[in-house]
Amino acid sequence: MKLNTAAPNTLSVVSEAPTLKGKRVLITGANGGLGIQTTIQALQEGATVTLACRNDGKAEAARQQAIEAASVAEDKAIAAGGFDMLDMQAIDEAVDALPPAPLDVVFLQAGGWVWTDDAQTVSLGGRAIEQTVVKNVVGAHATLVALKATGRLAPGCRVVIIGGEGSRGLPGAIDKPEFEDVQDFERYLAGDWAGRGSYKPINALGVSKLCAALWAQHLAGLVEGEMEVVWFTPGFIAGTNGTAGMPKWKEFIFQRIAFPIMVAIGKAQWPKAAAAKCIDCLAGRVGVHGDLLGAPQGKPIGPLTDQKPMQHLFTDKNFQRALWTACEQAAGPFPHTNATKKSA
Repeated sequence: MKLNTAAPNTLSVVSEAPTLKGKRVLITGANGGLGIQTTIQALQEGATVTLACRNDGKAEAARQQAIEAASVAEDKAIAAGGFDMLDMQAIDEAVDALPPAPLDVVFLQAGGWVWTDDAQTVSLGGRAIEQTVVKNVVGAHATLVALKATGRLAPGCRVVIIGGEGSRGLPGAIDKPEFEDVQDFERYLAGDWAGRGSYKPINALGVSKLCAALWAQHLAGLVEGEMEVVWFTPGFIAGTNGTAGMPKWKEFIFQRIAFPIMVAIGKAQWPKAAAAKCIDCLAGRVGVHGDLLGAPQGKPIGPLTDQKPMQHLFTDKNFQRALWTACEQAAGPFPHTNATKKSA
């Protein structure tokens, strides 16, 4: 399936059916709910998967779980610890320790909510950046920079960063991210909360997913013809590890009551169903270079549609540049062969 350019809000089936068979795939956050299910299904499709997790223990436990669930040989799954999305040096060291064989597919899906009562920042590259943006975007940027700089991306590598419906707002759940101008956006990135009302972690998550879209759009413009870049959200997912850090009573309510109800009424899906959609995108059966794909307007789940008409900021180049500059200051410039051409 591909996004139909004649009718951009629909998907159409095409004759070719690319698969992950024989591909080398890296998945960040592979021990999480969506991560482990995507890993299992990628292994079942014939990929060799590197499970990039925060530490060695989580990576090895996830590797064993995936191998057993997928019924594949031990050497088809590789455990890789050190991928802490809040620690750029740890990410560099983790990438250095990876096998040298270049990757065909990179799925940047580590991250999640930051459960605090107030906005928090992380100091990186001499500047403060809002913590949820670091966890969901800057860490992904650092990972890809390190992979590219060390020659671990195959020609034409497909890079997919996880998106989220909160990036264009979900009525009654997540406020639509809006900013007065790019300077206001830059103040937000720096953790300046003046005049923004009370801090809500779920709204901060929505802004971080907007940032992922801005990052993907800017990167797609830089590397056109060099690699493929897609921002992809399978829709709202219940039962992931995203509630980690919540007060225990709150986490219990989400995991045991709220999530099952949302799945039952069609407002969310379990990780296994979401992972199947991610596999279609990773394999290239869904989405082409530069796409932002997710659920329909105002819905948390549903047929994949082009997100760009739903949030005017997605294609705002000033916002893209502001976010990209923050990422480069925090985690280094992305080394791409089109740099001279694009900056000319």
